[in-house]
Amino acid sequence: MRMIKQLNLFTQSALAMAVLAGTGQIASAHTRLETATVAENTRVTNNVIIGHGCGEKNVIGTSVVFPDGVDSTITVDGQPHAGALTDYVQNWGNLIQKNYSKAVFSFEDEKTDSKNNVVGFWAGGGGSLPHHLNGYIPFRAGAVIIEPTSCAKSVKFYISIADICEITPVSGFSSETVNLWTHNALGTPYDRVSTTDDGPASFTVTRTSALPASCGTGVAVEVKPSAAQINRDLPIKLDGNQIWPQ
Repeated sequence: MRMIKQLNLFTQSALAMAVLAGTGQIASAHTRLETATVAENTRVTNNVIIGHGCGEKNVIGTSVVFPDGVDSTITVDGQPHAGALTDYVQNWGNLIQKNYSKAVFSFEDEKTDSKNNVVGFWAGGGGSLPHHLNGYIPFRAGAVIIEPTSCAKSVKFYISIADICEITPVSGFSSETVNLWTHNALGTPYDRVSTTDDGPASFTVTRTSALPASCGTGVAVEVKPSAAQINRDLPIKLDGNQIWPQ
């Protein structure tokens, strides 16, 4: 009997430790895409996965921005590229579409640029996402065509996301009001406070077609949004009125 009691106590302790460990993993989870890598010429139904709330506060909305490719920062094997994104991608510009869903939030819409290209989306209201649970925000990414004459072996797009737990002005941003999965040094009010640029989610398109013979093993292209785009597109607007930040 004594041995059985000891085994029961051990099992209970182990389960408690497992729960705590699991909670720690959830609490440290960044907001990311369910499918972060796809092959070129492949359309995919995807999800932004909200990993946790702001401490003990629930998430009441999220804002997502993809680099528009117009004034974005482009690097090739880590070196600045002065040319256009079309040097490496033929059709970037209107490949993202929000999939309608009330599974987490009741309201949603797409964000568009001056040419009516979708550059992101938002969702919120109607309730909240419990701070300890994951939330799936669905969207569709169209098939990206890598420029066949380029040496790109992959193109990575960095996606800026704000998970909102309380509607405040910019001056009210804190770890208790918003989780900023954004770049840390763009020079915007939405920059993530971090010593490393670990904030944004990523969406990588890998090449499956043959590289030109002169390319060797190819180059890795990365695309980040400009500060101007983040300032313009990360805020949430409804019926022409900005509702976040206030």
